[in-house]
Amino acid sequence: MSSTHTTSSKTADWLDKTADWIVDHRILTAITTLALAFVVYAGIPNLRLDTDGRVFMADDNPDKMVLDAFEQEFAKDDNLAILVMPKDGEVFTPATLQAIGALTEDLWNLPYVRLVNSITRFQNTYADGDMMVVEDLVADPFSVTQEQAAAAKDTALDRTEIIGSLINEDASATAISVIFRLPGEDLVTEIPSILAEADPLLASYRADYPQIDFLASGSVAVSQAFATASQKDGETLTPAMLVAMLLIVGILLRSVTGALLILVLAALSAFVSLGALGWTRIPINSATAVAPLMVVTLAVASSVHVLSSVRQTMLETADRTMWARRAIADHGLGITVAVFTTAIGFLSLNFSISPPFRQLGNMVAAGMIGVWAFTIFLLPGLICWLPLRRNQKAASVDRLMNWLSDFVIRNQRPLLFGIPVIIVGIGIGISQIRLEDDFLRYFDERFETRVATDRYESQLGGLNVLEYSVDTGEESGINSVAYLSRLDDFAAFLRAQPEVSHIRSLSDTIKRLNMNMNEDDPAHYQIPDSDEEASQFLFLYELSLGYGMDLTDQINVDRSSTRVSAFVPFATTTMLLDLDDRIQTWFAETAPELKSPVTGQTHVYTMISARDVPSMLQGTSLALVFISFVIFLVLRNLKLGLVSLVPNLVPAIMGFGLWGYMVGNVSLAVSIVVAMTLGIVVDDTVHFILKYANARKRGKSAEDSVRYAFKSVGMALTVTSLGLVIGFAILGQSGFAVNRDMARLTAVTLAFALFVDFLFLPPLLIFLDRIKQMKTPAHTASLAVLLSLGLVAATLLPAVSARADEDQSNPRGIEIATEVDNRDKGWGDVSVEGEMVLKNKAGNESVRKFRSTILEAGDAAVGDMSIITFSQPRDVRGTSLLTHSKIEPDDDSQWIFLPAVKRVKRISSSNRTGKFVSSEFSYEDLGSEEVADNHHIWLEDAPCAHDTSLTCAAVESRPKNKKSGYSRRISFIDLEEYRVHQIDFYNRRGDLEKTLKFADYQHYLDAYWRAHKMTMINSQTGKSTTLSWGEYSFANGLGERDFTPQGLAKASR
Repeated sequence: MSSTHTTSSKTADWLDKTADWIVDHRILTAITTLALAFVVYAGIPNLRLDTDGRVFMADDNPDKMVLDAFEQEFAKDDNLAILVMPKDGEVFTPATLQAIGALTEDLWNLPYVRLVNSITRFQNTYADGDMMVVEDLVADPFSVTQEQAAAAKDTALDRTEIIGSLINEDASATAISVIFRLPGEDLVTEIPSILAEADPLLASYRADYPQIDFLASGSVAVSQAFATASQKDGETLTPAMLVAMLLIVGILLRSVTGALLILVLAALSAFVSLGALGWTRIPINSATAVAPLMVVTLAVASSVHVLSSVRQTMLETADRTMWARRAIADHGLGITVAVFTTAIGFLSLNFSISPPFRQLGNMVAAGMIGVWAFTIFLLPGLICWLPLRRNQKAASVDRLMNWLSDFVIRNQRPLLFGIPVIIVGIGIGISQIRLEDDFLRYFDERFETRVATDRYESQLGGLNVLEYSVDTGEESGINSVAYLSRLDDFAAFLRAQPEVSHIRSLSDTIKRLNMNMNEDDPAHYQIPDSDEEASQFLFLYELSLGYGMDLTDQINVDRSSTRVSAFVPFATTTMLLDLDDRIQTWFAETAPELKSPVTGQTHVYTMISARDVPSMLQGTSLALVFISFVIFLVLRNLKLGLVSLVPNLVPAIMGFGLWGYMVGNVSLAVSIVVAMTLGIVVDDTVHFILKYANARKRGKSAEDSVRYAFKSVGMALTVTSLGLVIGFAILGQSGFAVNRDMARLTAVTLAFALFVDFLFLPPLLIFLDRIKQMKTPAHTASLAVLLSLGLVAATLLPAVSARADEDQSNPRGIEIATEVDNRDKGWGDVSVEGEMVLKNKAGNESVRKFRSTILEAGDAAVGDMSIITFSQPRDVRGTSLLTHSKIEPDDDSQWIFLPAVKRVKRISSSNRTGKFVSSEFSYEDLGSEEVADNHHIWLEDAPCAHDTSLTCAAVESRPKNKKSGYSRRISFIDLEEYRVHQIDFYNRRGDLEKTLKFADYQHYLDAYWRAHKMTMINSQTGKSTTLSWGEYSFANGLGERDFTPQGLAKASR
């Protein structure tokens, strides 16, 4: 007996003994298998849904790292872009402006809101005599007249800064931009919590204003659509897919019980993949949500082989145990090899740069272990126990396989040389493939987000944004006229690009301010003449901005860099990369000192696709090597190991080629199809080659071995392939591009796999066997296979709590607030030097130094007066701000002296909620207050946090002024000296926004306590400001004459 016969006999004996043991101990194996499975299932309760679209960005992704640095420098913003389209085509009518104003106020109450900007709230600047006015474009949208609306329209259409962002060119559509600052602590709930309130709010406005269309897009809406898309498919298409697959399997096998067995095994295996993910505590996302479906399809493929064998053995015996023994003995090795080579294919997804695809590969690989365990150790017992009806008539598919095997053998030569021509002809279509991804359009028109996105970009402009941090390389360098001129040139270049619908640049603001400071003369719409003018004009503007309108998201903390944003509608990967190439060329040729890499969420998503394709090709190539090695180990035949590459790789080549002809564009999802389908295609190849090799080892001729392979596994391959192709074709009707494109290309690839396995692989095996018989060296035969592969490869290349008018205070709260106020009266005037250190989340710092002089008002009905004179930064040295405080709700009167132009300008602005010189302190935080300005509610007395020997009262203060930036403040006041040690500030929605801590209290004049250190920490952004005070100087003999606009120039010295 030859060695091959001996090896074959030993392998067959071992498989027979294994099958006997499993069937004889079927109760033990079934219980053990299920027990282990339930251990894995225990991880399922840990699963949560991650709705953040950034889940596709890996922390070590170089583009993500640039984005993180950019967002730490400026801001990490997610947005909701609400398109407002009145059906009469006119935004500037009293009724529409009222709706916009009301919605703008209501949107402030959404979770995590940092800013709500709309056409009514746009910060309009203009000159009025000696006064610099900064105010909302529509000051009171609830009582606007038609004349005021028309004037606002003229102003809006004249503002370059907002055309294409807040208003379109014919004023028929506008946008409300809601900017969120997500904490990033619980990505599973943060975005859903926003939309849980935003969706009903928009629904109510659609009902109240039927004459206006309200549509929501933006990153928040898109992220939620990503999260829910696979869920929608799971509720509709996935069940239809499963039903279709099982129906086809049941009909072809002529067994309802068999179809139900497959369903049970598929479900059990899918739960393994979910349980494995649950144990890792990694949330499920839009990519990994399809993993159970993948496992189900692969479970169908494995279990069909067993049931097909049972169907054939029924013709010989009625003994159920013999059905199970024969199935495991004949197909156990093939199933084992197929399962583990499939797992290798999916594990190659770990080469993806996108974490969800790595997790998808690992989930399916874990599920494949479940598939193997259930098929080998549970299914035999179920076959013995369940009432499978014996069918003694040969299956029609078996008869078809007999005919097909004869056809292939008769026509082996035409097939051997004709099929490669077809493969090459179809494969050439790969040259037509373009990497064109647009993540905003991963959803079809069945999704409201897609409809809103299309209309937004058609009517207003781009939602895709390319971001650039244009750095000067020095602190406060952004005030340089030379820099601003270059920045303006860059802005002009961007506006000239046909893809760009709108840009945002600081140079536009500076030019507008220069015109305002020169009596609105259009001739002065240009960069100022000196650095000092630019710096002080910008400083004046920042002092005047209202709540949330600061420039900290455009200027970094040390004022060395500004942010330039280019908005691009209907953008694809190629378009964005080409645009950035031109931008980088402009930098290199015109302003190399300002050269900046592109970043932004859009860019990172774009580059995921571009980077993932070569990464996945590397992973897939390595997987092919491993799979071929595994097959070689099993077959102990290098030639067959190399041959297996052909049917494993060619279907993907043909699938992508046809995709190139029919579609052309390849998205992120399609880039993983090779690795994914490789796992499924390998299953068919392994079974066919194993059966062929087994027959050859038993002495059969190559032709008879092909007939044996068709007879043994032909029916199983046909049933599984047909079921999977139809199933994936159904999933291909999804409205979500990730699922749709993946399913369609998978269906095509699987169809080609069956085509190659049945019509090309058998003639190739016979041909190689003849070469061997001609005594051709093995390495020459192997070279022939590699050359065939090379031929094919050559073708590739309002606030939550409403403030009522009635007093909400309680007596204890009023008593404490009054005592704090009384203990700080009678000091007359005070002067003190101050230093502010601004720090961003990354730890970068910027310093402001100034002198503060305050005159106490003698009348409680009149506010205090103050002058703040800045000495640092250098470019604003000598700038002085005079404030005459007013009692609520009147706005303060303010004047500013600008030493660069040696003029005093009056500021008209309701800026009490704006940031003070870009710090975390607002004017409201630093200004004087009267007891009557707030409702005061005592909450509790408890040991002070900073010193437990003292007792602190917690007093909640609710502002009566609806313009306040806060819904409430909670102050912690020691009851010994009535000093405030901490204040928690809650935003208009009612969420904690900032915490102010006081330290280093000193006693002056035996009467007045002053904290020499105040630290404000923004809990939402991670930014902080530390305000340190020098020695206070009281009773300096100052009077009202020292606090006049005319005296500001003197005070600045």
